[in-house]
Amino acid sequence: MEPKVAFWFYLASVICFVLAAAGEAWKYGSLGRRGSPPRLMLVPLGLALFAFPTLWTVGTQAF
Repeated sequence: MEPKVAFWFYLASVICFVLAAAGEAWKYGSLGRRGSPPRLMLVPLGLALFAFPTLWTVGTQAF
């Protein structure tokens, strides 16, 4: 994966973690689309965005 693309994935994951850390105090309310707190939706998304560049690199080297 190109470094510029990896940078955008890492930046998006940091933004997800910051919004999850803000919790219910952030601008768009205390509940998400299905009534769950934002931190329960943003932390897994942030982890997935953080892990994806590494998985992509390992996958391309393995195959």
